[in-house]
Amino acid sequence: MDMSYRRAWLLVADLNQSFSQPVTTTRTGGKGGGFAELTPFGFSLIARYRSIEREAEAAVAEQLEALSAEIARS
Repeated sequence: MDMSYRRAWLLVADLNQSFSQPVTTTRTGGKGGGFAELTPFGFSLIARYRSIEREAEAAVAEQLEALSAEIARS
């Protein structure tokens, strides 16, 4: 993703602060190492985003095809 570790964690922190409930949970490292994982809310947030993405793609598909045809004719 060409993103620093710090930048990724700052974005995750921003997500967690943007909603009324956490998107991720973390556990500090130690002998077994730390980890971060999505909360149930985080999973539902991603599912909702993917749904929006699919609907947006479907809504513009015809226009994108027309644009591609124009580019091909150029």
